[in-house]
Order: sequence, then C-alpha cells, then structure tokens
Amino acid sequence: MTKRVIRLVTVLVVAVLAGVGLTNIFVHSARPLATGGDTSTTGTVNVVAVGDSLTHGVGDTTGQGGYVPLIAEDIRVETGATVNTSNYGVTGDTSLQILKRVRTNTNMQSDLKQANAITLTVGGNDLMHILQNNLNKINLKKVDQGIDTFQTHIQTLIAQIRKYNGNAPIYLFSIYNPFYVYFPNLTKMQTSVKEWNAATEKTVGQLHRVHFVDVNKTLSYGTAGDQRSMKAGKSSVTNHLIYTKDHFHPNNAGYVKMTAKLWSSMSATEDEWQ
Repeated sequence: MTKRVIRLVTVLVVAVLAGVGLTNIFVHSARPLATGGDTSTTGTVNVVAVGDSLTHGVGDTTGQGGYVPLIAEDIRVETGATVNTSNYGVTGDTSLQILKRVRTNTNMQSDLKQANAITLTVGGNDLMHILQNNLNKINLKKVDQGIDTFQTHIQTLIAQIRKYNGNAPIYLFSIYNPFYVYFPNLTKMQTSVKEWNAATEKTVGQLHRVHFVDVNKTLSYGTAGDQRSMKAGKSSVTNHLIYTKDHFHPNNAGYVKMTAKLWSSMSATEDEWQ
C-alpha cells in the first residue's frame, strides 16, 4: 500500500473517530422525526431507533434521519398502520457511550417503554477505535480482543434496553467495510469486519427477539456497476452507496438498501411487533 493511500485512509478514520470531522462540514444534523400514517384499524406502530451515526442519518442529504423515516414509510404502506418514530442516534458513539445514554436519557427510556419495534446500530465506532493506529498493519490479535470485548458490551446494552421493554423485537444492524471498493487489498480489514459480524450474530442469536440485519455485503460491495468496475480493473472506482464527502457513511441510496434489509427482517417477524 502506498504512503498516499495510507494517509488517505488514516484521514478518513480520524474524521470518523472525531464524531464530527468531515461530515459536520457538509451535512445538516438529522432531526428526530415523527411520521404519521393514515388512520387504520391496524392501530399504531412505535419504532424507536437507537445507535450511532447510521441511526442519526449522517450521509442522508435530506436531513430526515437516514433509514428511520424510510422504514416508517414501509411499515405504513405495507400495514396501513400509523407509525411514530423516535431517533436516538448520536454520531461517533461507541457501544459504551450508547449504553450510558440508555441508562441516563429519561426521554429515551419513556419511548422504549412504548416501542413496538427497536432498531440498533452499534459497533462500527468500536472497531474503528481499535484500528485507529494500525491501518497500515492491522493487528488481528487486537481485533480479536476487541471482538470479545464487544460481545460483552452488546449483551449489556441489550439487557439495559430490556429493562424498559422486555418484548419488542430488536433489529441490530451489522457493521460493514466502507473502504472495500476503494481499497480491496486491505484484506485484514475485510477479515476484521467479517469476524466481528459473525461473532455478534452468534451472540445476539441467543437473545430473546433480537434479530441480526446483515448489511455488510450490501454496503461494502456497492452496486452491481461498482463490482463490474472492480472486476474490470478500473483505476478509479466509486462505491455508489457510500457518501462521497466522507467515504464512510451510506448515502441516500445506501440508506434505501439498509431499509430494504431491515424491512425484510421485520416483515418476517411481523407477529412480534404488530
């Protein structure tokens, strides 16, 4: 890997770890959104979204909150229900920071108690903190230790959420590799993300009504056209599902893809939240 590439990746990661960085320059803060659907005999569905910048909606140029209003619309269209959403995404948060907010934010606790479904994005910042000083030579042993630590954190976080709502299904998004299309030779990064997701999926698979929503390949690999460009060996390849101003978060199209994966999981478990 050239020094130029290492510098570029390092700059991107530092911006992500700062929690503000590049995205705060270009993106308006996503707003918590209440979306009311048409009146229906199916009643009301309350969706509470908890997590990091992916829940906040960084990269969504509409400023509405990424996948959150999109899943609300899917539920409304498919079920006829009135849908209310609460967005508790904070850019840059790690699992421990999200846990602290769940423990202390009384508004979140109140909304969780009323939730029919809960979504959760967490883990990407935990991994990026581990890789912060190891981009040019990722230490897989440290990544493995981080994976083990995260399993404890995610179980504690979900247990805390369960104190306010014991039955609503929780839909946990996987993490993904935003650098894959740009730097496919960073194989240790791919391995880190894959093993992180595998461990997390196994952990939450043992928990009550927690569903793993895997968006890794969807967001990491980009569109079919992006993949064709990679296979053709083109020197300049873009992931058209990633926000071009930070090369890390999903763009509008990326959030649409995330929402499709989420709805696939939610529709298969509709009896848990209807």
